[in-house]
Amino acid sequence: MYIYKNRILNTTTIVTTFLLFSLGINAAPVTVNITGKVIAAACTIDNSGSYDVIMPDVTAATLSGANTYGGWKEFEVTLSNCPAGTTSVTAKFSGTADGNDANKYANTTGTGYATNVSVQVQNRSCTVDDKGNNSTMTVNVDASKKATFDLQARPYSTPGNATVGNIKTVAMMDFTYN
Repeated sequence: MYIYKNRILNTTTIVTTFLLFSLGINAAPVTVNITGKVIAAACTIDNSGSYDVIMPDVTAATLSGANTYGGWKEFEVTLSNCPAGTTSVTAKFSGTADGNDANKYANTTGTGYATNVSVQVQNRSCTVDDKGNNSTMTVNVDASKKATFDLQARPYSTPGNATVGNIKTVAMMDFTYN
């Protein structure tokens, strides 16, 4: 032991302090990966992004057999003011699939709603391509910077034996810009 200015220092303390300062403490290097993406700006969805499609009434007798349907109601979902460089827009459809046919949308259940009825949505130019849950549709952006999805909907009964009541479903469209 040494006495230094009225303090007693232990030799172990001096050696330990010396080693800490002389060796230094090294930490492993840290890697930070930063990624991102530049994407096209969104087009403006016309009609505030909400469309009400009222299909023509259909009788329960018309939907009494399996795979029967009512008349089509045509409608368009339009995107405008698409940014320069956007050449096409792809819509992905989603909603509650009908239990009898996953390519159709389920009708609301409960008091006042028809049973054994679903809603079929298609591209107007291709009557064999249902736009059910998880399907997609791509349209080109025209010279006026618009992308128009020409669609149609109709009541459909896969099992038949439809009952009288209201028809109501919701189909969502999520857009990807190319």
